[in-house]
Amino acid sequence: MSPLAVFAVIATIIAIAIPHFSSRLLPYGPAFDVPPNRGPHLGPQPDPSNKSLSLSSGKLTKIYERVEDGARPLLVGPETIIFDSNGNIYILNENAQLVTLTDIRETDNPFILTAEAIEVANLGVGRPLSGKFDHKGCLYFTDVVMGLARICLTNHENHSLVPPVELLASRVRLHDGSWSSINYADDIDIGPRSGHIYFSDASDARSERDVRTGRWDIMYPSKVEGIRCNMSGRLLRYKPETGEVDVLATGASFGNGVAVDKEETYVLFTSTFDRTVMKYHLQGEKAGQIEQILDQFPGLVDGVDCSFDSGKCYVAIPTAVSPAQGALFSLPSSISKLIRTFLLMLPRNATPDAKPYGGFAEINPGNEHSLPGIIRVFQDPDGEDVDFVTGVTAYASKVYLGSLHNDFIGVYSLS
Repeated sequence: MSPLAVFAVIATIIAIAIPHFSSRLLPYGPAFDVPPNRGPHLGPQPDPSNKSLSLSSGKLTKIYERVEDGARPLLVGPETIIFDSNGNIYILNENAQLVTLTDIRETDNPFILTAEAIEVANLGVGRPLSGKFDHKGCLYFTDVVMGLARICLTNHENHSLVPPVELLASRVRLHDGSWSSINYADDIDIGPRSGHIYFSDASDARSERDVRTGRWDIMYPSKVEGIRCNMSGRLLRYKPETGEVDVLATGASFGNGVAVDKEETYVLFTSTFDRTVMKYHLQGEKAGQIEQILDQFPGLVDGVDCSFDSGKCYVAIPTAVSPAQGALFSLPSSISKLIRTFLLMLPRNATPDAKPYGGFAEINPGNEHSLPGIIRVFQDPDGEDVDFVTGVTAYASKVYLGSLHNDFIGVYSLS
């Protein structure tokens, strides 16, 4: 059967099915047109000779948990690595536990370390992804199910006191006075000067529990967003002094990473399926405006973090763009839209998994003296040692690498 005939069959099926079964087959609606200057196909492919993030580079170490026989592992799916003011390491795992890693030891392998993992608090029924401590010892964190939340650990060393989890925001009031749900709270950072909380609402598609495992399926909404392309990602701000939440920016294709600079003059905000880093200006002549500053990454982008010491920032690159994905978005808009609508009708377990790859980029976010630019890319092109890097944390001349899929923390030495 010719490609034209295949297209005709698909178009006919969609035309017949949508009016009768749209709510069941397309719970998130059909695919949208993609502007010609947007999409995952616009960007380079990874350089297969660049293996700077492999263990053989001598710069990468991996921290695993020491698990006693019969014990349940705690270091599972650490999206983002978090440090408190004393340099203690925390992670948020797939079972909604806040976990600290202590007693880090060397092993016979110079690139492998082990740590004791201790549960600090159970954060509820959701799936927390990212968090930041404020100067009072309160951890603000994003949860894809609940929204924006907080837990204050001032007394956490006293085990007789269980610090409560406070839900701060599950919706935001829009300019017209209506309320909009926060459906996928993702990444977070805290303004060092104002104390305001900047966080992303990645998509209007909600996560659902996987009936087979009982865990939240947080990957499917990103796949929906990547196929549907309705650009529903947002950058939000929470003001602790008033409890108000406002929308700073909209229109991201899975709005993801968030990072504030040292002077709190701007917020970096990533759009995953556009492969772009954007800058929302908080001060100066461009205050209130958002601009795209970088887009030539060798894959999709995720979390972002900035070093207050060097002024450089780091962007997670979880996966490369597959040839099929690139070809799909290179088709004429009407054809691409029909095929993507058909893909949205498939069972969620039929959606393709990410191509094995792990990487992150070091970038110059730009200022009045220099233009934004990608300085260098660190990658494991086949994902053999580090795969699917979704979170980056810059701390003490190192970049700590988190992943929704891994049971370890990657640590890359920049020195």
